[in-house]
Amino acid sequence: MRRILAIVIAVYLLFVLLDRFVLVPLLLQRIAIPLLFAGAGALACVGVGFFTRRGARDFALNFVVGYPIFGTICFLIALLQISKWTMVPLVGIFGGVGLLSLWAHSRAGEGAGAPLRAFPVIAIALVAISAFLAAQAPPTTLDELAYHLAVPWTWVKEGRAVELPLNSHSYFPLGVESADLPFLTILGTGGGVPSHLLHLFAAAAVTLLLFRPRRDAYLVAAIVTTPALALTAGWSLVDWLVLGEAIALVMALEADDTPTVAAALAAGLLTKYTFIPVAAIALVVSFSRSGRLKPAPTRALLFGVVAGSVFFIRNLILTGNPIAPFLTSLAPHVAHYRAGAFLSDYIFDGRFIDESLGASMLIACTLAVGLLSWLLIVAGVSLLLAAPSARLLMPFFAIPSARALEPSRTMRVVLAIAIATQLFLIGFFTDRSETFALLAGNVSDEEYLIRARPSTVTIAALDAALPPDSKTLVIGLSETFWFRHRVRGGGNFDGPRVSRYLEAGSADALFARLKHDGITHVAVIAAPPPTAVGKKLEERETSLSQAAQRTLAQMLDRYASSLTARQNATLFALR
Repeated sequence: MRRILAIVIAVYLLFVLLDRFVLVPLLLQRIAIPLLFAGAGALACVGVGFFTRRGARDFALNFVVGYPIFGTICFLIALLQISKWTMVPLVGIFGGVGLLSLWAHSRAGEGAGAPLRAFPVIAIALVAISAFLAAQAPPTTLDELAYHLAVPWTWVKEGRAVELPLNSHSYFPLGVESADLPFLTILGTGGGVPSHLLHLFAAAAVTLLLFRPRRDAYLVAAIVTTPALALTAGWSLVDWLVLGEAIALVMALEADDTPTVAAALAAGLLTKYTFIPVAAIALVVSFSRSGRLKPAPTRALLFGVVAGSVFFIRNLILTGNPIAPFLTSLAPHVAHYRAGAFLSDYIFDGRFIDESLGASMLIACTLAVGLLSWLLIVAGVSLLLAAPSARLLMPFFAIPSARALEPSRTMRVVLAIAIATQLFLIGFFTDRSETFALLAGNVSDEEYLIRARPSTVTIAALDAALPPDSKTLVIGLSETFWFRHRVRGGGNFDGPRVSRYLEAGSADALFARLKHDGITHVAVIAAPPPTAVGKKLEERETSLSQAAQRTLAQMLDRYASSLTARQNATLFALR
């Protein structure tokens, strides 16, 4: 009781007496509704996980595997219609099941392990606080604004899930992103904060799963404080869930938990392409141990692959390529700004702090044992040499780290130093993001967005000039989430794709193509607006080819009239 009382008093002092934090009334006013929506979404995810695991009660595991499957159910309904009458009942039905599944909750799979130690637990708590602060801020990261939130928001404005051929990232598995459809349907762009909170819940659930294989707090803290994970825990990105589903699959294979094998495999395939090599390695190692697959696991694998192939089948129908946009002439560059990266860039990179792997991740991997761990490390190092985004490497290093031997006293000291170093980096990034000013009420959401993502000024100016029934082609800007009107545009690094679309052969052909696609306006951003520190190269590949620029200029000169010029953009109305 004394501990509980001390915690309550500490939390009260933290949120009320410290000037840099928001007062409790302002905090409740800010996040009460988003927290309510996120809680309902979390229960819906738990309910779906409860179904797919055949009634197994395990809150964290059900949430992790149920999240992308619930989103996929929302997507399948969205193919027909997106409205409050189609999205809200899904949350209500599955949320009710999730709530009922919490009764008689069991802690299955949580065997006794090493005792918890104060320092790593405090480190994890600090990451949780940082993520909670970040989750309350409006979406400002490029990936969120270009496709994680932009794609489902575009679907909501269209009234159903439609193909977005100019945005290559819209062909990625979108099981997690589609779970935001109910939030966006009801709250509009305000649904970004409930999405952040739901992803924060996912990070917490994955952290609980990380404790289960060995339950050594130092190893878990080494993973959780890794910048590539810690700094994205409150953002609408899928990296935490990919890691969680990979861990769930490994645990289920080792425990011969057939329903969870099927659910985790399906959930991973519905989340991200990166899950495929991790799952392949885990299945190969599982097969090598048993020598053969038993009938029940074989059926589970087939069910998981079939259930997880929704977006692969969609891509096959739309493009003839199940893993679109890859293996095509317009495939995005995987390495993009990481081309030619040095190993030091993966440890601490001043330009891309949220992409850093962190020192402790590589340190923890040196303790890994077993064929599975070493195969994942080899695969991760192979990808590292190809210089992809550091977040793609997280499952390859985090799973071996979680399965590592219990560290010695000397190794715990080394890990503690690495964890502390990473905490300083996380604190620096959190302070630089100016979320404290936002949560303390010193700046409004609009002012915060202008500071963090100046392109919102351009978007607001264009939105104010657009009529209600417009459909605008946006040229030169990949961030389309904050448009309240219907828009079309390429995602980050989709300059070649947009150029191909505009290279219609002639101005007449381009005008006919735009009219056929229902485009009523064209917004041309003269140059990418300045962005936050650390994202200097994010718009590098959104520029158009010379042929595309020429055809677009001829078409606008012949078939469009300049409607308005706002900020660094010009808006044209097609005749």
